[in-house]
Amino acid sequence: MKKIDKTKAELLKELEQVKKRVQELEACRADFEKAKDRYGQLLDATPDAMLFVDSGNRIVLVNAQFEKMFQYKQDEIIGKKLDALVPHHFKKNHGKMVHGFFKQPDLRSMGSHMEIYALKKNGTEFPVDIILSPLQTDEGLLITAAVRDITKRKEIEEQIELNYIIQKVINSMMQISLEKQSLEDQFFHILHLILNVPHLSLQSRGAIYLREEDKEILTLKAHHGFSQEHPVPCLEIPLGKCLCGKAASKPGTVFSNHINKRHEMHDADIFPHGHYCVPIISGEKVYGLLNVFVKEGHKRSSREEEFLSSVANTLAGIIERKKTELEKRRLQHQLVQAEKLAALGRFTANVAHEIRNPLTAVGGFARRLDKTIPADAKEKEYARFIIAEVNRLESILKNILTLSRVAAPRIEENDLQKTIETVLAMNRDLCEEKSIAIEGSFTDIAKIPFDENIIIESLENIILNAVDAMPEGGTITVTTEKEDTADGPKVNIIISDTGEGIPEDKLAAVFEPFYTTKVAEQGTGLGLSITKKNMESLNGSVDISSTVGKGSVVTLSLPYK
Repeated sequence: MKKIDKTKAELLKELEQVKKRVQELEACRADFEKAKDRYGQLLDATPDAMLFVDSGNRIVLVNAQFEKMFQYKQDEIIGKKLDALVPHHFKKNHGKMVHGFFKQPDLRSMGSHMEIYALKKNGTEFPVDIILSPLQTDEGLLITAAVRDITKRKEIEEQIELNYIIQKVINSMMQISLEKQSLEDQFFHILHLILNVPHLSLQSRGAIYLREEDKEILTLKAHHGFSQEHPVPCLEIPLGKCLCGKAASKPGTVFSNHINKRHEMHDADIFPHGHYCVPIISGEKVYGLLNVFVKEGHKRSSREEEFLSSVANTLAGIIERKKTELEKRRLQHQLVQAEKLAALGRFTANVAHEIRNPLTAVGGFARRLDKTIPADAKEKEYARFIIAEVNRLESILKNILTLSRVAAPRIEENDLQKTIETVLAMNRDLCEEKSIAIEGSFTDIAKIPFDENIIIESLENIILNAVDAMPEGGTITVTTEKEDTADGPKVNIIISDTGEGIPEDKLAAVFEPFYTTKVAEQGTGLGLSITKKNMESLNGSVDISSTVGKGSVVTLSLPYK
């Protein structure tokens, strides 16, 4: 047994010293716990998600912001590899970057030259900024990562960028609209412009359709990005049918990311795609549709939709501007024509009055001579020739005076069918002589207000033109129909023939005074001019369409209530 050399007093003194050291150790432990709690509170109070990673690429510590951002609890993530927070397509490069940091540890931003995305527990990717810093501990070197979710910042940046792109594209569209080219050419250049905008996931395929006036149909006007292998799916789209027709009939963007039952007009073997169908609207008026194609499975994007809506609104303005320009030119042309006709009317009326008196005298003396000259005399033929030419000149003067008259029409309730049948009866003998069948087919129409003499004169002019257009015989058909238009209900009188027809380049001039497609001795070129003037005096209109070799169709339209 070892001898104890220390006295009791010395042992008590040592015991007191041990107790004192234990108290100091407890105090240090308490201070350490306080410091640890304080550090933990500071760590949790930071606005960024904080995590600590060891050289084995394992997570050893995270803060409360990390739990909120990544949706992991501490006991779920501690000890796991950092790869759990990295999207699959970033993992390869990310591992190299972490390894490089452990080799040369210093304070730096990770991926400052590229976009970095992190992965939440539920698999959602989101953009982040990351600042890395080294932390030397007794257990070895740790990486401290401060992670900040920049989703809102990215949204703001993208919105600013989108606004810039929209403004730039709109400015370019307005410049295109000012160029002297057709609306279809402008559409083509606009499609090329919008389908090549960066940062949007649009395919380089698209089309612009316009709604036909007073028709329930969209017609293709321009397209981009199609080929013989993949042609434009639709040339015409009825309103309310397929995606585009529905977008235009009930104005609002329609989106589809694949071909489905809603694609009513597509063939089964058409190339896979989706698209945005964006109506071109101004107020409540639908002008057409912008159709932009996207890849199959594409996700609908509010950014893309906002951009395309801005484009569609600008297209509506361009279309309105073009229509206004065309209407302005039409009115200017009408004004010029009206001034020309007014001047011509005054001139021809004066000339007609000056010629009428001597012409009447010549005709009267010629008729008196015709009665006194023997039937077998040579002079008899001369007298009859003079009478025939006087009659022709009197007819021309009558037409000239009709063209220049300004008298108001006598509007009364009349039976339109009866009036038309009267004109047909007047011309039936002439048509039989020319081997021409003249037929009528009428819709049941109640009495309507019009000037009967004006309608008779107008129909007479058109039927005589049709007779002259069928020297070898043919058919004249007169029909009536009711029509509801944007300007109100109308009655149409449709006169069609099977004659020679009028070339397209001459159709625009047929209503001009003294213009005729007949040889000189057959007409004066006043018949259609008079008819046009007559119909306008009744607040109506006259329209003509023709195909060379097949015949012409003239439509007289009268308003009615």
